[in-house]
Amino acid sequence: MEYVLFFWFAWMLWIVAMFFMQRTKGQTFLSAAILLAIIHVPITLSLGVVELSAAYGIVITLACVWTGVLPVAHKWKVIVLAAALMLLYASFQLMVWYNPVIFLLGETWIPAVVLSFVTVFFHGHSESRYPLVLLAFAFGELIAAVTVMPLTGNLYLADAFFYNTLATVLVFLVCWHWLEQLTWRLIGMSNAKRSSSLPL
Repeated sequence: MEYVLFFWFAWMLWIVAMFFMQRTKGQTFLSAAILLAIIHVPITLSLGVVELSAAYGIVITLACVWTGVLPVAHKWKVIVLAAALMLLYASFQLMVWYNPVIFLLGETWIPAVVLSFVTVFFHGHSESRYPLVLLAFAFGELIAAVTVMPLTGNLYLADAFFYNTLATVLVFLVCWHWLEQLTWRLIGMSNAKRSSSLPL
């Protein structure tokens, strides 16, 4: 069961999107996209020399649509950072071929932790981190597949590593988002208590 981690985390993300996000058209679209991705992951499509998971099309469509509806102020920053992150993700994909010692700590966990940290460190707007990651993964996967195509003979897109790492990074970002919100609430409560205790 190569996709166990993906299915586990994807269902968690669907529950968060379906029951904990604010009710909007975007929330309904996101919930449906996650559910469709879960359903289509096991389906493999062969188009000539291209072999890909059906859910890859859903991921890349969601990434482009979500990035397209971002405010202009965040959109260009997301696109620039996605270009850097897609190269970082592609490098991890290529490193898997050489099986370095670092992956003894976890083939999925090491890239997921590094990519999550870089995303949080360089991009402060929490809501646009998700399309940033989707965009970076979708096109980073394409770059890695094209790079190794002379060795594989075909263009293979979206394997278990792609889905497991993507789902893990998204769960890390959701947890970090909740931690940020909790921290700001605690700071707000602390400031309110201090202001109320000031002498008039």
